[in-house]
Amino acid sequence: MSSDPTEIEEWLRRLKWALASMPSPERDNILEETRSHLRERLVAGDTPSDALAGFGSPEDYAQCFVDEMRMEGALRSKDTGALLHVITSQINRNFVAALAGIGIAVLGVFSFFALVTLIAKVFDPVRAGVWRFPHGGFTIGIVNPADATELLGFWLYPLCVGVLALSWLGGRMLLLWAVRRIARNRGATLRKR
Repeated sequence: MSSDPTEIEEWLRRLKWALASMPSPERDNILEETRSHLRERLVAGDTPSDALAGFGSPEDYAQCFVDEMRMEGALRSKDTGALLHVITSQINRNFVAALAGIGIAVLGVFSFFALVTLIAKVFDPVRAGVWRFPHGGFTIGIVNPADATELLGFWLYPLCVGVLALSWLGGRMLLLWAVRRIARNRGATLRKR
């Protein structure tokens, strides 16, 4: 049986539950180190409530470790899905993640239009393309060839494929930059504590 007060034991139980997604060795190390810090505060004369106040809620405290584990894993693997998961999980509480989310959304729109245009050109090569109208103006899409002049012809295929490839590459680079930036900022914040 532990010699820690019940309030602290309950807080540590909730912390353990909040760290459930982490591997056992890391989770156990975090729990033991946290328990040690809390005991030091109790020995220094803090009440259990005062000792816990510096840590906040166990769920918020655990979230820092879970986020760090996800960031490290995503950066280590450089898996696009893992990087995107880190960004989406941080988007509502981190400015860099919000900017990256906006950038990914914009690239997604370009990719969507490039893909739709490419598919339209494959299935209707005569009417699909990039068009210029006689009275001025341009459009991308399906029009009556008698009403406009097609500008790219066959070159629309490599252009759409290039937009898709550049959007994917740009998205990956943006994700890597954002996750690295978030990890670096988090490390600086943790070092200040």
